[in-house]
Amino acid sequence: MGSLTSSKPDEEEVVLSAADARQIARLLSLLQPRSDRRFNDNYLKDISDGAKPFPRSPRAKLIARAQAVFSERNRRTQYLSRAMFGEPAWDLLLCLYIMDGRRVTFGKLVNMIGEPMTTAVRWLDYLEKEHLIARRPDPSDRRMVCIELLDRGRDILDSYFASSPDKSQAEG
Repeated sequence: MGSLTSSKPDEEEVVLSAADARQIARLLSLLQPRSDRRFNDNYLKDISDGAKPFPRSPRAKLIARAQAVFSERNRRTQYLSRAMFGEPAWDLLLCLYIMDGRRVTFGKLVNMIGEPMTTAVRWLDYLEKEHLIARRPDPSDRRMVCIELLDRGRDILDSYFASSPDKSQAEG
């Protein structure tokens, strides 16, 4: 399961590692229109290594509310321009909250929110100054940076989603 092999009778055999195949898929996704790269309901399920199902946490209902908000935000961009609803900081926080403590690399997070890297960096800087998120080196690849939601950010979002009725949460 470590590599992908493809060959044609008249051509040299090509072997790709799983990491190379993921990188190629990521790069190809960047060629799609931005609206197509936005988060979809299955993206967070597949984003983690091994595509393990989300563990049930004490905040599962709150996370479900956050997912509904994020899905609704994505759905409305099918009808109206994203520029009308630009809230990259909120999208970053929602993604990190939905991931519920899972490692999220900077690149994956940028792909999830569909914003330019410069915009994401600017808002991550702000969120870090507010002590809502932290950047940490990826333990398996120190060249990469993982973004994590800090307890302060998680507590604020827990309070926000706990204080809102289920139906109004989907409005985002």
